[in-house]
Amino acid sequence: MPATVNDLRGLHDLHRRAKAIRDRLESGPKTLAARQRGLEKRRQALEEAREALKHRKADVHRQEMQVQSQRTRVDDLRVKLNAVKKNEEYKAIMSEIAMINNTIAHQEDAILELMQGVETSAAELAAQEAEAARFAGEVEALRVDVETKAEGQRAQLKELEGAIAESESVVPEEDRERYRRTVRGQGDDAFAGVDSHTRACDGCNQVITIQAVSELMNAEHLVYCKTCGRIMYLVED
Repeated sequence: MPATVNDLRGLHDLHRRAKAIRDRLESGPKTLAARQRGLEKRRQALEEAREALKHRKADVHRQEMQVQSQRTRVDDLRVKLNAVKKNEEYKAIMSEIAMINNTIAHQEDAILELMQGVETSAAELAAQEAEAARFAGEVEALRVDVETKAEGQRAQLKELEGAIAESESVVPEEDRERYRRTVRGQGDDAFAGVDSHTRACDGCNQVITIQAVSELMNAEHLVYCKTCGRIMYLVED
């Protein structure tokens, strides 16, 4: 059975539709994988932010313990003053108390600054957690959407592949090996329409010979573009 113009045009359309579905089946998981990588980065950033906040809180606690230790030292020195009998020793203890109190004052300022940093970091962490939760919801919705659509797309592809196999029966027996090799290598791009007036191949825009147009009209065998190697067919006027 010769491959008529309409047969090849329809076969080309089937290959295009199958290619479009394959592309969607491939692009969906790729998009999902990219989003999942983005989610993983957000989660890693969250862990880093939690660790940083934990360290800031530990710094505050450590400095508070140091201040407490220094205050205890001041209390001990004040008790010691009660037993001092020499003026020089009294002055030395008072000088030490003053130095410690000065250190405490500086440390309390540092602690206040650290606590403000902790509050800021905690607020930023809460915002990050909310954003990560929102993004995780989007990723999950995308996963469900991709998996749901894939089921229908695979069914459509199976149906189209069956239609392609059935339609390929119009390819002459002597042309089938080259046809399969061309389609295997180029997919839906293995075909090209040709305008009977301009004689231009849609694939490479090169003008084919009048003889080639005549062969396309006769449709006794497949006609390949001598420039790009595509299977040609005449387009509708």
